[in-house]
Amino acid sequence: MNKRGLYSKLGISVVGISLLMGVPTLIHANELNYGQLSISPIFQGGSYQLNNKSIDISSLLLDKLSGESQTVVMKFKADEPNSLQALFGLSNSKADFKNNYFSIFMRDSGEIGVEIRDAQKGINYLFSRPASLWGKHKGQAVENTLVFVSDSKDKTYTMYVNGIEVFSETVDTFLPISNINGIDKATLGAVNREGKEHYLAKGSIDEISLFNKAISDQEVSTIPLSNPFQLIFQSGDSTQANYFRIPTLYTLSSGRVLSSIDARYGGTHDSKSKINIATSYSDDNGKTWSEPIFAMKFNDYEEQLVYWPRDNKLKNSQISGSASFIDSSIVEDKKSGKTILLADVMPAGIGNNNANKADSGFKEINGHYYLKLKKNGDNDFRYTVRENGVVYDETTNKPTNYTINDKYEVLEGGKSLTVEQYSVDFDSGSLRERHNGKQVPMNVFYKDSLFKVTPTNYIAMTTSQNRGESWEQFKLLPPFLGEKHNGTYLCPGQGLALKSSNRLIFATYTSGELTYLISDDSGQTWKKSSASIPFKNATAEAQMVELRDGVIRTFFRTTTGKIAYMTSRDSGETWSEVSYIDGIQQTSYGTQVSAIKYSQLIDGKEAVILSTPNSRSGRKGGQLVVGLVNKEDDSIDWKYHYDIDLPSYGYAYSAITELPNHHIGVLFEKYDSWSRNELHLSNVVQYIDLEINDLTK
Repeated sequence: MNKRGLYSKLGISVVGISLLMGVPTLIHANELNYGQLSISPIFQGGSYQLNNKSIDISSLLLDKLSGESQTVVMKFKADEPNSLQALFGLSNSKADFKNNYFSIFMRDSGEIGVEIRDAQKGINYLFSRPASLWGKHKGQAVENTLVFVSDSKDKTYTMYVNGIEVFSETVDTFLPISNINGIDKATLGAVNREGKEHYLAKGSIDEISLFNKAISDQEVSTIPLSNPFQLIFQSGDSTQANYFRIPTLYTLSSGRVLSSIDARYGGTHDSKSKINIATSYSDDNGKTWSEPIFAMKFNDYEEQLVYWPRDNKLKNSQISGSASFIDSSIVEDKKSGKTILLADVMPAGIGNNNANKADSGFKEINGHYYLKLKKNGDNDFRYTVRENGVVYDETTNKPTNYTINDKYEVLEGGKSLTVEQYSVDFDSGSLRERHNGKQVPMNVFYKDSLFKVTPTNYIAMTTSQNRGESWEQFKLLPPFLGEKHNGTYLCPGQGLALKSSNRLIFATYTSGELTYLISDDSGQTWKKSSASIPFKNATAEAQMVELRDGVIRTFFRTTTGKIAYMTSRDSGETWSEVSYIDGIQQTSYGTQVSAIKYSQLIDGKEAVILSTPNSRSGRKGGQLVVGLVNKEDDSIDWKYHYDIDLPSYGYAYSAITELPNHHIGVLFEKYDSWSRNELHLSNVVQYIDLEINDLTK
């Protein structure tokens, strides 16, 4: 199947049919638009209001329900849902048959699912996926489009929501929903169990159709959608990644909007894993986006579209041998016109948790830092990469016959060496990493390389001369904390280009400090500026805005449940003490925050916009918060709070940018990325467009 066909970016509104509230009425097939379906529905209805009371459609449906495959297509809204509610149910309502039913249900967290139960047949299936729904957008209820396919031929139950396949489950013992023993009730907004209404719903069903057939993926892709979002990066695109995390957005001076992201191949896990950095761009204010390309990638593991298990047994499985990139950040250098992208680099099998914290991976010789290498069979790092990539033996201080090229690939006598690439699969209930027969250039970051770098974290830089259409080979930045300290960790999002100078700044963090990386020569050389923070183990991801010339405000994640900030009044050379924002809450472990300075006045004042979850109980309740800057003392009044969606719906890492038309583009993880129950969800990084009036109502 062509997955891209399911992820339509065109929302087509369908006009509902006005009915008396609560009165089930049959609608003729030509009154509703369900795309190019090959058969007619056995039932169509619409404009049902659900107010904690079920609507009985038994007389309109049950005598037509036949065969062993069915499809349910539904368009519904639920912006004030109950904690658990049924949208549609088929059931045996007689006494002692309370566990004979089929239901399509949702939770107020955005989860969607089905139950298929028949006590006499010993069937009790529950399939669901969290973070699948929209509740509201721009203050209005969102119409979700749901398609559930019960396919007896393939023994699968598949759910699509808003054009995205959210689950597809294959079973050994397939039970058609039409064959549940004793079905005598078909209801909307509840399930009738033993004559009582269970899982009552609030909301509306704008349209519903049932078919005595399992419609195809292609037919699903033709059903019109009313989505408030689009997908810049999506499962099955040119990256061949199934998962994406850590989005960025940056508006270039040309008006092009550039985005980068982690393309993740080992589920949504952080490093250690296989992760590349992908980019895409828009030249029309975010309406359409280019096919993604890679800004940084390794080839030791194949790019595979793998569906990572979500069950408790296998969901924690991680790719253990791959090198990876993670957490990118972008800035434009106005002097040279080039775009600079930084990201963390992890050697094979290394992530934040197991990186060597007492080694930079470099050796200082005569004031210069050189990358250290260890040769297979050695116990020590006896080699360094000197000028022109020549590998030196430190015990003899003489060059070897080996060189490292600008891709960090190993050559012997000028000839490229190779290693065999890996692929992954799940075999016999466990993750398998195996050679696949393909030879790729040997790289010092790969686990099978003859020479290997120190197993610690690094920062890499790449540049684009054509505004993100292609990228140069990455280069490692030198250590900023000395030989005996691992690299700092990059803060994902945007770097800062100061308006009245050529200074570029990226925020990074390490234990107990924010470390700002500063360049005054278009990224050719870098220095650091350190700012102490009162947290030793915080992932202090930070974003900067320039309030006025040379005055920088940094907002960052903490372990206090609040967003912190600090200020520099000398273009990033020195920094103030840490303060905290009132009125915005985060969890004790915190979440990345995104921030921009808006170019237009709001209420007659300069303004800053923050993007953050506003919740103590999880990464949810996403808000854009508009702050008005007081020129007298650079204080900020956080006046407007705009809800991205319902307070209980997920919102984790995010990116915002001001578009050329002064709208706000938002690319965000629409799920709780901290929750172990929400690991490995596809197509949950979504993009929306907001006008400034939406934020200030």
